[in-house]
Amino acid sequence: MSPLRASDLVWLPAGSSYPTPLFDPRATVQAISLLNYDVEGEDEQVAYVPVTLSMKRQFVRINRSQNKFWEIGMSFSIYSQWSIVDVGEAFLGGLQNTDYRISGTGTYTWNASTHARISLFHQSSHLGDDYIIRNNITIPALRTLNYEQIDINFTRLWGDWQLYTGLGYNVSPNTVRGRGTFQIGFERAHLVFKNQGYALKYGCNVNMHEQNDYSPNIRAGFGIEMGRNTATPFTVMVSAYTGHLPYSTLEYQRVRLLGLSLVFNVPGSRYY
Repeated sequence: MSPLRASDLVWLPAGSSYPTPLFDPRATVQAISLLNYDVEGEDEQVAYVPVTLSMKRQFVRINRSQNKFWEIGMSFSIYSQWSIVDVGEAFLGGLQNTDYRISGTGTYTWNASTHARISLFHQSSHLGDDYIIRNNITIPALRTLNYEQIDINFTRLWGDWQLYTGLGYNVSPNTVRGRGTFQIGFERAHLVFKNQGYALKYGCNVNMHEQNDYSPNIRAGFGIEMGRNTATPFTVMVSAYTGHLPYSTLEYQRVRLLGLSLVFNVPGSRYY
């Protein structure tokens, strides 16, 4: 490998090489869903509306040889969760919880198909005033979703298939949360239309956390990806989730979520 030269550095490059796993509930995307919220052991009927707002920025790309380079950057996401409840006389809606995550990321790309990423993130989680008032909560919320973690992820593309896996470790010194996490998943964008701007999109993501005794949290989806030949593709899909609630201080709840999701990749997420 040749010595690093000034011409090998690209400052504030357009896009990012790492393929975002869209079926991960914690993906750095723009997304909104309308889901049926079924909590294990409870009879209350709830409509659940999680909304994700994200941004990412690569600060520098370091070219080491043809098709091999590093990227160093950051990402930021807000995961807000809204709920609508039937209280008999009317439907009451409001903010249930909001999670914030900020990450520093380093990505190594061997070629257009093979990527590894290491990230260090801080996350905090906060119940919404609407939820606190409606449920007469007078004690502090759980702090298990306030922590720092290192993640190492690996992604491989084979044609229209994407396979990925990852490990994470909670590095907060005085944490009240279990340390380990594991992730694995796949997705496929299957071109079945003559118009190459459309594809069938389906996939599955599995997360397991020591905090929840490594019980699997599974999200699967099937839908249509549109605008593939534009800078802002988006996917409309039916999504299903089972496991511990993927967001918020209410993570201890075991839920089943089913409904429609609209997912936009962050503009410029891929540069080639």
